[in-house]
Amino acid sequence: MRWGAVIVAAGSGKRMGARENKVFLPLGGKPILAHALAAFEACAAVESVVVVAAPGERERAAAVCAEAGCRKVSAIVEGGAERQDSVRAGLDALDTDGVLVHDAARPLITPEKIEACRRAAEACGAAALAVPVHDTIKVTDGRGWIVATPDRRTLWAVQTPQAFRREELAEAHRLAVADGFRATDDAMLLERLGRRVAVVEGDYANVKITTPEDLELAERLLTRRGNGRGTGEDSVAMENVKEHDMPEAGAESTEEADKPFVRKPDAIRIGQGFDVHRLAEGRPCIIGGVRIPHDKGLLGHSDADVLLHAIADAILGALALGDIGRHFPDTDPAYAGADSMMLLARVWALARERGYRLGNVDATVIAQEPKMAPHIPAMRANIARVLECDTERVSVKATTSERLGFTGRGEGIAAQAVVCLVGDVL
Repeated sequence: MRWGAVIVAAGSGKRMGARENKVFLPLGGKPILAHALAAFEACAAVESVVVVAAPGERERAAAVCAEAGCRKVSAIVEGGAERQDSVRAGLDALDTDGVLVHDAARPLITPEKIEACRRAAEACGAAALAVPVHDTIKVTDGRGWIVATPDRRTLWAVQTPQAFRREELAEAHRLAVADGFRATDDAMLLERLGRRVAVVEGDYANVKITTPEDLELAERLLTRRGNGRGTGEDSVAMENVKEHDMPEAGAESTEEADKPFVRKPDAIRIGQGFDVHRLAEGRPCIIGGVRIPHDKGLLGHSDADVLLHAIADAILGALALGDIGRHFPDTDPAYAGADSMMLLARVWALARERGYRLGNVDATVIAQEPKMAPHIPAMRANIARVLECDTERVSVKATTSERLGFTGRGEGIAAQAVVCLVGDVL
C-alpha cells in the first residue's frame, strides 16, 4: 500500500489564550507545526503529506513547511468550520491507498509510533494510537450527579495519528455528511458503520497542546529529549509533571510496555508459544484466521484462534514481554469476541517498534479433526500478511495425537509455535 498523511493545522488559539493559531506558537524555537511535520518526514513509509490550514493561513503554513525543509508536503489546503470538514478537505487532496490523520497540535509524535499505527492499519484495516486511562472516570447525568463509574480497564484515551484505508475513511466522511453526523475523531466515523478499529498503544508524551499548561509540559518533554534523558516515546519520565499526565507507578498495563524500547536490538531472539482451546458446539472454528467448516468451534474469550495465539505467545516470549493473557486478559470485556488477527497485529507492532523483523515461524496444529491440510495455504498467507513477510518464512503443519489425550478424543485443539526474530540493526 502507498501511504500518505493529512496533518490538520486548521484550529485556533482560543483555549490557549493566544492571538494566533496555536500551531504557529514556538516550541523549542520552532513552530508547533514544524515538529509534527518533521516526524512524518522521518517516517520512510509515508510518501506524501497534505497540510490542512485554517482559512487565510495557507501562505503561513507553506512558509513553515519550507523553513522546515519538508519535501513530502504535496498540498496545502484550506480547512472548514470544524475538524471533520478539515479532514475531509485533506482526504480530497490525497491520492494514496492509506492515510494517517494527525493533529498538528500533537508535536511530540515520533516516527516509531507513526509506523506502529500504520502497520496495524495495514494488517487490520484501521488503527488508532491510544493510552490506557489511569484516572477513575465518572459518568454524570448532566446536572452534576454521578450516575456510573465505568471500568477503567476498558478505557483508552485516543490520540493521533489514526490510520485507515483512504477510500474507506472518505466514504465514512461522505456518509456522515449525508446523515448530519458529527464525530470527535475519525475512528468514530468508522465505528458507527460497524467497522473495527484496532488500538495501538501510544505514548503519554504525545500530548495535545490545548492550554498554556500543555505547552509548558511539551517544552519540558522536548528539553528532556534534547538533553538525552529520553528519546521519542521514552521521554515521559520527568519531574514536576502533573500526576494525571503520567501512568501510575506499578500499573499492570504499563509494567513492561512503557519501558524504553531497545534501540539496538539483538541480532536474533527466539521464542516459543503454546495454546489450547476446548471444542464446543455453537462456536465458529477459526484457525490461522481461516473459518473452517466443522460442527464445533473453539471456546474462548476472543475468537479462540489457537494457532494465532501460539504464534503471538512465541513473539512475546522472544521479546520477554510476558504472554498473551497479560496483554489481552480474558477478564477484559474489550477483548470479548476479538479477532485474533488484530491481536497478533498488535503483538507484532511491539516487535517492530523494538527493531525486529521476522526470521521465520514454525507452527504445528494438533487436532484429530477437522482436517487442516486443505486450509494451511490460506493460514500461511494470513500469518505472512500480519507479520509482513513472504509465506516462505511461515511454516504451518498439522498432526494428530493418534486418538490419545484430549485432542485425540476431539475435546479440544492445541497449537505450538517457535518464532525467530531478527534485529534490523545488527
